[in-house]
Amino acid sequence: MADFQFGTRDYSVDVQAQHHVNFTQGWDVHRLALLFEVTARGDYTGDAPFLVSGSLSTHDMPNPASYIGVLHAPTGPLGLKPFTTQLVLETAVTDRQLRGLEKLRAGADMCLRADLTLTALADVKNWPVARGQEIIRIPHATWSNALTQLDAGAFVDVLIPMTSVEARATAARRIREAKTAIRDGRYEQAVTFARAALDPVREACNTRQLHDQAVRTRAADRSQEERWAMLIQSAYALFSGAPHDDSGTTENFTWTRADAIAAVATAACLLARLEDLP
Repeated sequence: MADFQFGTRDYSVDVQAQHHVNFTQGWDVHRLALLFEVTARGDYTGDAPFLVSGSLSTHDMPNPASYIGVLHAPTGPLGLKPFTTQLVLETAVTDRQLRGLEKLRAGADMCLRADLTLTALADVKNWPVARGQEIIRIPHATWSNALTQLDAGAFVDVLIPMTSVEARATAARRIREAKTAIRDGRYEQAVTFARAALDPVREACNTRQLHDQAVRTRAADRSQEERWAMLIQSAYALFSGAPHDDSGTTENFTWTRADAIAAVATAACLLARLEDLP
């Protein structure tokens, strides 16, 4: 929560970000609206108008290009009340910025920083300007759902239930570690974690036996279980190229961010599928 002090602690204005975000679609440039709660404390004048302005940047993300845009209050000055009120601040974001933000957060919560200035417009007894920062943490699902308003992309969340089966619980932790590796730019290691997460899948689905059986069968004649086995074993074989450096083959493999995301998403979905198997 940002605390704006006016005078010699005569009164203060607290501004706290909410886990709410809204996009309005435009022509390659979109409006991003953020919600805050405002509380006045101390010896202030009721309905005293304040102009709120500032800038929005990314926070705690591994990229020097953090600035997003200017923040402004579309409804005009803020009036101080004896109760908590809501404040909406807006900025403009481009399609390119959104793509960059998605790469930076890599499926994690969105973390932003609002550098705000509050300027008293009337009843000024002391210096009328106070500045502060407010950190805005927007949950992954909230941000992703807001993005769908723009038709800028689609997302799929996969919940892997924690289970008492040790191997499956370990695999779920590997998926978490893989997501962290992607955020850190360690794409080959992320694929390695995805491969490890497939171990309980291969065991539960009897993949090896079904795969060996399926390769001797015409593709059109394979059963559903055999086709799942082909997918699982093919994914495992592909991801095995990350931890191994076999001469002439896997030593030449390279892994991009998109490769790592595809590998982790595949492993996560196959692992989550075990919940519905007998």
